[in-house]
Amino acid sequence: LIDGKPLDTVVQPAWLRHIGYVPQEVFIFQGTLAENIALGCKDINRKKIDQILKQVCLYDGVQTLSSGMDTSLGEYGGKISGGQKQRVAMARAIVKNPEAILCDEPTGNLDADNSRQILNLLKEFSKTKLVIIVSHNIPDAENYADRILELRDGQIIRDEVRRDGYSN
Repeated sequence: LIDGKPLDTVVQPAWLRHIGYVPQEVFIFQGTLAENIALGCKDINRKKIDQILKQVCLYDGVQTLSSGMDTSLGEYGGKISGGQKQRVAMARAIVKNPEAILCDEPTGNLDADNSRQILNLLKEFSKTKLVIIVSHNIPDAENYADRILELRDGQIIRDEVRRDGYSN
């Protein structure tokens, strides 16, 4: 349900405002990073974009991308790494403050440190929003999930709900 209405009765633009999506295959258009992140958002300002970039570990506060790269935020999307594109997609998904975030392998292009940072960020979001992650990474599911649905050949073979007191 979205706003009390079944999803299949809500027109797409209305429900897209409520859902952030991080695809496995990230498509960044040739605009600037700020333009890529603001895609689909109305009235988004640079301060909000900077805040989101810091959250997803892309911006170090001095107009450069993190990880020591000397690339301005006005840089064009085609000139950044796959991991940075993945983080731009994460920023795009959360910039509109959606009620739900759907992620398809959100850490697939990231190193271990950046993966942990993104998973911790998603875990923080899960305190107030629905976060669904599709992943083949069982250790990440074991370490971060509040509920694990494991599928094999289209069938649910495991449905584990984490109990209160689960603190990871």
